[in-house]
Amino acid sequence: MRRSTSSPKPARKRATVPLPTEVGWHSLDPSIPPRPYLERTPIPEPRPDPSKPRRPGHPRAPQHCTVGYGYYPDSHQRIPTLRLRGRWLEQLGFTIGSKLNISMRNGELVVSVADDGEKATDKAANNWR
Repeated sequence: MRRSTSSPKPARKRATVPLPTEVGWHSLDPSIPPRPYLERTPIPEPRPDPSKPRRPGHPRAPQHCTVGYGYYPDSHQRIPTLRLRGRWLEQLGFTIGSKLNISMRNGELVVSVADDGEKATDKAANNWR
């Protein structure tokens, strides 16, 4: 008969066996010498001065990307979607909140940051609506 799962008794645990402090190699053939015990690789020392910053990394742009899909609101039809993210965008001038120009040229998608003059015209166009 099975025990109910709501039983207050804890599950039996296997007894823990202490690990050996030394490794001993034994061979059934006396002509084979025992293998020397090799120490583990040492843990690297921490940085001497943790307040000193590390060498700056070099975020790289991805070389390939996959077109995903998304949905328009209240639609069950899938639409192609691109999602780009990373510090490399900021290094190229695509800061948070910047306006973008997106165009297509010779089968390539060209994304560029809009200059200040275009931002002003965009604001004027948005105010006109």
